[in-house]
Amino acid sequence: MSIHPLPVLRNQLLSLHKLLMNAERAVYEREGNVIESPMQFLQLLMEHERFAWLRQLSQLVVMMDEAMEEKPPIAKERMDALVGEARHLLMGSDEPGSFAVLYAQMRGREAGVAAAHVEISKSFE
Repeated sequence: MSIHPLPVLRNQLLSLHKLLMNAERAVYEREGNVIESPMQFLQLLMEHERFAWLRQLSQLVVMMDEAMEEKPPIAKERMDALVGEARHLLMGSDEPGSFAVLYAQMRGREAGVAAAHVEISKSFE
């Protein structure tokens, strides 16, 4: 019996989220904006339109966490569905402004994000 990719994928998505937050913060600051404290950055992440696209990934990681804590243990079908949701979020849309499009742009600019994507893609095979 093979091990389901969901727990590994969840950890990869959490690491990706941090990479994306830091990259988006760097762009925001290069534009002349000043982030004076971790609390201010957290507030921006939660409320500023600039960072809104990242919230979709945060919500998916939370959904994965909740599902993996369910009693009785999460069913394989539910794990498969969450992996499918991750695949769709990262690569499933070509609509301007969608997470997938913004993420693809970030992959093109940030080597660390591109490298993380290669590893994440293995969970979709």
